[in-house]
Parts: sequence; C-alpha cells; structure tokens
Amino acid sequence: MRREWQVFRVATTYVGTVVGAGFASGQETLRFFAAYGRFGLAGVAVATALFCLFGITVMELGRRLRARTHREVLDHACGPRLGRVMDVAITFFLSATLTVMVAGGGAIFAQQFGAPYALGTLVTALLTGATILAGMRGIMAANSIVVPLLTTAVVFLVATSLHDLGVGPAFSQLAPHPALAPARSWWMAALLYVSYNLALSISVLGPLGAEVGNRRVLLWGGTLGGLTLGLMAAGMTLTVGAHLPEAAVEIPMLYLSRSHSQVVQWFYALILWAEIYTTAVACAYGFAGRLGQLWRYREAVVATICLALAGSGFGFSQLLAFFYPLFGLVALVVLAGLMRRSWRLGS
Repeated sequence: MRREWQVFRVATTYVGTVVGAGFASGQETLRFFAAYGRFGLAGVAVATALFCLFGITVMELGRRLRARTHREVLDHACGPRLGRVMDVAITFFLSATLTVMVAGGGAIFAQQFGAPYALGTLVTALLTGATILAGMRGIMAANSIVVPLLTTAVVFLVATSLHDLGVGPAFSQLAPHPALAPARSWWMAALLYVSYNLALSISVLGPLGAEVGNRRVLLWGGTLGGLTLGLMAAGMTLTVGAHLPEAAVEIPMLYLSRSHSQVVQWFYALILWAEIYTTAVACAYGFAGRLGQLWRYREAVVATICLALAGSGFGFSQLLAFFYPLFGLVALVVLAGLMRRSWRLGS
C-alpha cells in the first residue's frame, strides 16, 4: 500500500472518529464556537492546533505501546492508578456516546425519512455491530468512504452560503449568544470540545497507531486529520453564526440546506446519518474491546449493541445535552496527561 494512501486512511479514520452527529448536524459548532461570535473563530484555531498535536500524540503512544485498547494509552499518560479511574470513565462514556449515536440514527430516520424511530435505531445498531466484527480494517474502510462525502457536503453548504452572504458580511454578522454557550470563555469552550472528543477517540487512535506502525504516516495523517477538522469547523462557525439566532435549531446545517432542493436536503440527511454510524462504530469498537477482555469478542459485540439499543429509548437530544459537557470536564485529566507525554515523544 502506498504511503500517501495510508496517510489518507489515517486522516479519514481520525476525522470520522471525532466527527459525529453533533459536528455533522452543526450543533457542536453552534454551541462551542458560533455562540461566542468572532471569538469563536479564535476558538476554532486553538482547537485545530490541539487536534493536530494530541491526535499525533495518541497514535504515536499507541504505536510505541502496541496498544490493543485505550487502557494502555491511559495508563502511560495518567499513571496506573489514575489510568484505571479514567479507563472506567471512558468506557462508560463510550457506551453512553454509542447510545447517543444509535438514538441519533433513529431520530434521522423518523424526522427526515418518515420511518419508525425504532427501525432507525435497529439499522444503525446492526450495521455498527457488523462493522466492528471486521476489526480495525472495517473501521478504516467505513471512514474512507464516509468522511470524503461529509467533507464534500459541508464544503458545498458552506461555500454556497458564503457565496450568497459574502465572507465579509458574514464575518460582520457574527455576534455572541451567551445563552447557547457551554462555558463562559471561548478558550475554555474550545478546550472542553477537544478534551471530550479526543478522550473518546483514544479507543480507536491508540490501536490505529499500533496497526499502522509507521511514524511518518501517523505524523502526516494526524496533521491532515486535525487540519481537516479545523477547516470544516471554521466554515461551519462562520456560516451558522451569520444565521443566528434563526439557525439555533436541532440541526443547524439542515437549516442552511433549506435554500437548496429537496435532493440536497436528503443527501445531507443521509451524510448526517452516515457520520452518526461512523462515530457509533468507533465507540462500539472501544467499548466492545474492553468487554472483550472479559468475554469472547463476538459476545462482547452482541452485548454492546443490545445495551445501546436499550438506552436509545431516552432520545437523541436529551442524551447528547447531558453527557457531552459533563465528559468534557472529566476528560481534561486525560488531556493534561497527554500534554505531559507529548513533550517526550521526540526522545
């Protein structure tokens, strides 16, 4: 396999692991960046740099430790005792986020396609289980298809919106909306955003580093992945922020798509569901990997999917609003440990 293709697959796996329902819907961008007006773009810049730095750090630790799950990376970054505590926390939140994603799949089916909510949760859960049974190769293959489609869809919506508004007028319309913000300061919101996304991504990025094994590929893949996340977030912040408060809805990016045809709206809805699926795959892989140390892997996968289906009954928006900010605070401990380790990777 050519090195350029390996870099591409690492980058798309990274992006697909971080990007989920919250990002693809525009809801995360709305709250963590656009809510701060022009300072939200500064928050995007900080988050982009941190995604590049810590994405590379986690994958390089995974390569060195030959990590099979997030546990090896956590023990190395936080120490054995605190690592055990964070292992329990991340394992719990992997399960919670998987449940959020399965619920999100049901919500998309119900709201956009007019299908039963239960059918959407079942299809999302079963496809997720089938993918993780194929291991890391299945995850990389899924992201190699979905992430370029999402990037294309986001760039199209952002570009057409900015063409209609103009970049200068869009920037001038950015204004703070404190009621939507998860933290008082823009830099704290950016830090929380990176911390919870990165902590959940360790379950895939650590084993990915061990699977790829090539340091240069991980370096360029992590950099490309982080920059892609930052560029998409910047464009979405500018366009969603320029349409506030009208765009402060359940799915802001679908609000932006209303100026286009039904075909475009349905296409973006499909892409949104696909991103829900890739994030569900990442979380299920990490959670089943931990259960697999107690049971057989296939049994762990079945248990993981059943738990997610049971929990999805609480609903998408309620689950997301409760768990994401909470885990952002908890995950700051992991970010601090990774920061300490990042200075030693050059040795």
